[in-house]
Amino acid sequence: MSLIMKPDSVIEARLGIQANGPVQAFFTNRCYKAMDKYVPKDVGNLRTIVEVSTNKITYKSPYARYQYYGIREDGTHKVQHYTTAGTGTYWDKRMWSADGEKVIKDTQNHLGGK
Repeated sequence: MSLIMKPDSVIEARLGIQANGPVQAFFTNRCYKAMDKYVPKDVGNLRTIVEVSTNKITYKSPYARYQYYGIREDGTHKVQHYTTAGTGTYWDKRMWSADGEKVIKDTQNHLGGK
């Protein structure tokens, strides 16, 4: 009896785990949703002017980079404080540290618990 294995690409496509596939899109969207509470908020533009693609989240506000790094590109004007508790620089890392396990579990459940 011979064993015939399908190519990795066929198996990945069946599971939806190929690069830029549906599981990647779910994971990225789940990260975006989990990150929201860590993104600084004054009037809310930073949180709402966002582009979420299959594998990337881009905050499009003109001041997003300044808020993310906490300092302007020219090295001046450090952010002195963030008005919303729990928010601050590097909000993706804050989210991952606090909620990463939940994001992973949700993604596994989406995949069928595999």
